This record gives sequence, structure tokens and C-alpha cells, in this order.
Amino acid sequence: AQQPFQPQSIQPQPHQPLQPLQPLQPLQPLQPLEPQPPVHPIQPLPPQPPLPPIFPMQPLPPMLPDLPLEAWP
Repeated sequence: AQQPFQPQSIQPQPHQPLQPLQPLQPLQPLQPLEPQPPVHPIQPLPPQPPLPPIFPMQPLPPMLPDLPLEAWP
């Protein structure tokens, strides 16, 4: 049967006493927020002019000839 681990058997390493913390300076009270000016209402967008008609797509230049699938290695 194994002996149960005894934490008390560990000798604590002597360490230097911690330096006392400097007392914190009291925080400055927060300045109250100045009242925000009212937000201007969003101006409605002017009516957009109609888009010019889309040009017909130019036929693409002929690429490599379509090889039949059987030709692929």
C-alpha cells in the first residue's frame, strides 16, 4: 500500500516578507459627462439617376479548344 501524500512534510521555503503596498491614491471622481448635442436627423439620399444600360457582354476570345474528357490523361 502506498503512503498517502503528506503535504505537511514539505518544508516551506523561507521567503523575504513582502514589501507593504503603498496606499493607493484616491481616484479622482469622474467628471459628469457633458450632455451630448442632439444628433442631426439623417438627410434622405437624393434620388439616384438611373444606371446606364449594361453593355452586352463581348464574346470571349476562343480559348484552348475544348478537349473531350477522354483525352485527359
